[in-house]
Amino acid sequence: MLRWAQLAVLTLAVLVLGQAAGADEKKGEVLKTVIDVTHEFDKDKKKLTVTAVGQVPTGGWSGAKLTPRPTKEAPKDGIYEFDLTAVRPDGIATQVISKVKATHTWENPPADIKGIKVYGADKGAKTIKFDK
Repeated sequence: MLRWAQLAVLTLAVLVLGQAAGADEKKGEVLKTVIDVTHEFDKDKKKLTVTAVGQVPTGGWSGAKLTPRPTKEAPKDGIYEFDLTAVRPDGIATQVISKVKATHTWENPPADIKGIKVYGADKGAKTIKFDK
């Protein structure tokens, strides 16, 4: 009986710690300014790598991500959309305008893709069109 009680307590502790770790994961916010967007196809055009650079108001931003916006159907203009996000620093941060960079690799991009648009919250979006 004592072993079952110990096992139950241990299991409960693992569950609580696992939930606490998940709660600490911070959500990024859309950056205000997108500075630059580049792309590169592999030689067979089976993989597209998109890289975006954004401006942040202080140092210490982390976890920059370039995330495709969900779509129900392919865009008519062939321009697929992304959001550039990063996690704001906790506490004191250097007061200097900084840059963050994020990359997204897209395996087997759609054949109709003609470009990428990366959104920022303030100074709009950057759109790049592909030369085919």
